[in-house]
Amino acid sequence: MRVQIPAYTDRWMMGDRYGDVVKVTKKKSIWRFGVTPSSKALTTSDQVQDIAHVKLDISGKTLKFLLDDCTVV
Repeated sequence: MRVQIPAYTDRWMMGDRYGDVVKVTKKKSIWRFGVTPSSKALTTSDQVQDIAHVKLDISGKTLKFLLDDCTVV
């Protein structure tokens, strides 16, 4: 699958904007909230996100991006 990487990355600003998805993995991210210095309780919410491993055209490097942030071309 061919994608355009997110515009908020340095590689995009350097002109290395397109590439091919080599593989997609899943990563569990834990968002913590409700933590104050006086409270020791953590409230967590588990969420699984897809990570795209993209081989870029110009540099040839394979970098990781959130799949939801990539645009299919």
